[in-house]
Amino acid sequence: MTRFKATVSEDVEANRLMVKSVSEGLIGLSIAQPGDTPEFRSTGKLLEGQEVTVTIKGANSWNIEAGGDIEAGADVGVGDDGMAIESEDSFGYATRSASAGDKIEVVRASSGGGAGEKGPRGDAGPAGDKGPDGDQGAKGPVGDQGPIGDQGPVGEKGPTGDKGPTGDKGPDGDPA
Repeated sequence: MTRFKATVSEDVEANRLMVKSVSEGLIGLSIAQPGDTPEFRSTGKLLEGQEVTVTIKGANSWNIEAGGDIEAGADVGVGDDGMAIESEDSFGYATRSASAGDKIEVVRASSGGGAGEKGPRGDAGPAGDKGPDGDQGAKGPVGDQGPIGDQGPVGEKGPTGDKGPTGDKGPDGDPA
């Protein structure tokens, strides 16, 4: 699922078809008009100026209020006030018959009205600010000991009379 915040630009009844707009970097939602390709549906009553969280669930069908009588299997488009109506300028089809004011399931079958050829991809937007560094991960296990290296060079000769280590006792006389 994907979510984003938007501001409602007008009062919207539940189960109405809606479209998105962007103005000065702000996302707005409004009632879809005849000929529009609906992008969302309202799941409850919305008020002008209300900030809402839009959740994209990828549903193949929507329950929408019928704006007139609709026959089962009929092509459905956007009518007045964002209601579903029988229309050749359709974005889907009705799963059953309904009368005006009934909720009807509409299967979203095509991009519908106003859709044409896909335009070219736009330029990439500016890069966002770098996010904060994450926490340091857990320390990993100690690795295997590597091979013994070559013996180093012989050291310098000590002062006269110094017997140096004998190999079997440490400097304090204890066994090494």
